[in-house]
Amino acid sequence: MHTKFQICLFVFINLILSVACLDVFAAEVRDIRVAQQEGVTRLVFELSELSEHRIFPLSNPERVVLDVSGVNLEASVVDGLSALSSDVLMRVRYAKRDNGVRFVLDLAQAAKAKSTVLAANGTYGPRILVELEYGVRKPATVVKSLANLSKEKRDIVIAIDPGHGGKDPGALGQHNVREKDIVLSIGKELASRINAVEGFKAVLTRSTDTYLQLRDRSRVAREANADLLISIHADAFTKASARGASVWALSLSGKTSEMGRWLAQQENSADLVGGISLDDKDQLLAEVLLDMSMNSTIQMSLNVGDSVLGEMKNVAVLHKDSVQQAGFVVLKSPDIPSILIETGFVSNSTEAKNLSSKTYRVKLAASIAKGVIGYFTKNAPDGSLVAWKQNKHTDRVYTVGKGDTLSEIARRNQVSLPVLRQANNLNNDVIWIGQKLVIPAG
Repeated sequence: MHTKFQICLFVFINLILSVACLDVFAAEVRDIRVAQQEGVTRLVFELSELSEHRIFPLSNPERVVLDVSGVNLEASVVDGLSALSSDVLMRVRYAKRDNGVRFVLDLAQAAKAKSTVLAANGTYGPRILVELEYGVRKPATVVKSLANLSKEKRDIVIAIDPGHGGKDPGALGQHNVREKDIVLSIGKELASRINAVEGFKAVLTRSTDTYLQLRDRSRVAREANADLLISIHADAFTKASARGASVWALSLSGKTSEMGRWLAQQENSADLVGGISLDDKDQLLAEVLLDMSMNSTIQMSLNVGDSVLGEMKNVAVLHKDSVQQAGFVVLKSPDIPSILIETGFVSNSTEAKNLSSKTYRVKLAASIAKGVIGYFTKNAPDGSLVAWKQNKHTDRVYTVGKGDTLSEIARRNQVSLPVLRQANNLNNDVIWIGQKLVIPAG
């Protein structure tokens, strides 16, 4: 018969042995998913927890290696590897290593590989997104006359949304100030100043005392192909001492909830994410596109907001000296960078008096315009007149995008095809998404 001490010792020893025999890897690769788009294959490696990784290409034969540290593979993932393939991906192999797992992606042709870490959300754990971009030959396009080239250098479109309106007066402040009137006046002045700059165009969501639902304001911006949406408001608070202007962008929690709404509407939605319709995409691709698009728009919103805030501080007292983030509905466009400007507190006597002054509103609108134009002058979108004017007399680098052909790039930049080939040491017209091309000065 065993004594209590012997029993306890036996249990303890077995516990120690069990712990010693446990796999040193705490994280697991739970799933690997693949999505195909013309010219791009995306693989998502979903993990139980975030792990370090590295990625690098190898040639002869063409392949890409992904090393993930501190992970094991679930049995179901191993069983599903044989089903992973695409136009460029022939198969996925793996091998356990001392510090994790090595995946080898065997390719049918050379491809540019890059990886991105996607944070966990309500549906998926942390993920490593691997994108394989490869060249796709496009049919020749009809060359338009040079007379039409100037029309293709588009304006940078700024959508301006004066908040509230109509039956919704917004905040009611001291000196009989109504938010809807103040922000409409500032919005009109801002639009006028933006329209006065060559290469810029302003679009107002409302130009009269009318009411618009929140998502209709984003719809107006999307229909105008806006590069930025600015929503203008005036705050109010229970304490009259509260004061100061502020600039807001979308929060990460607001991004997550909005992703869920868009994905839920995917099957009957023709909304765009960076110009790509979601209605014909599978769940994986739609999720990846939304995640990347919203991360990009939030970052750009923060950058624009910083530029605007830097100019506003010369006119207004600031409530916060950095861009704030929240889940405002009007900021939730996945494809349009958006900022919300609180011009001040109408519940504060001094600021209500300032905002009721046309002179002050003009100065405030001028500072916002200066911040917006300053940002886009430094970060002009490809294809815009501002970008063309900046690059007209200097060589520049162009990143090949979806649907580009060498002849089309030459035509858009008014460079002959032989000159473009020579500048990039090209023997033929084959290019691939992500390739960097030197555009010689014209």
